[in-house]
Amino acid sequence: MRIVKAGLQRLKPADMVGKSEHVEGAMTGNVNFATPTPSIASITAARTALVAAIAAAEGGAHAAVATKNQAAKNLANMLTKLARYVNSVAAGDVDMAVSSGFELAKLPDPIDKLEAPTRFEGTTGAIEGQVELRWKGVRGARMYQVYICDGDPTTTGIWRIAGMSSKARFTAKGLLTDKKYTFRAAAIG
Repeated sequence: MRIVKAGLQRLKPADMVGKSEHVEGAMTGNVNFATPTPSIASITAARTALVAAIAAAEGGAHAAVATKNQAAKNLANMLTKLARYVNSVAAGDVDMAVSSGFELAKLPDPIDKLEAPTRFEGTTGAIEGQVELRWKGVRGARMYQVYICDGDPTTTGIWRIAGMSSKARFTAKGLLTDKKYTFRAAAIG
């Protein structure tokens, strides 16, 4: 189901004023959203208060800046509630939802196949009998399964599970000094 987003995370207060004006214009008289919550009049009042607070804060007075930040937070909360209202009324109807002036939220990209971890490195640990393993994380991986082989992995060596990690690192413990070990990791999504 497609939904709209408020899209306010990286907006400065002045940019939020422009976003609010756009949404107010699209929502005013919009037959798809007859009784918006919060009302367009209350959002207009919050935007007007933010415009005044921005002007007052240009001098840099701490109290004026705090007032501007609170006014921006108030308007952001109201626009977020309005976006939720639009999503509930539109119920997945894309044309209806975008008529509100909000933009569509991005659909998540499904990950079909996880890549193999790369840049796999191992260093001796600070404690005897340990090896610190690190690798580049894989997009979409939730866990990593680490394997160890204490023989020749190309011929007679048998791979066994050394452990699991939710991070792109693992500490192998209980190893014998001066013995050759081979490690590998697999991403699990």
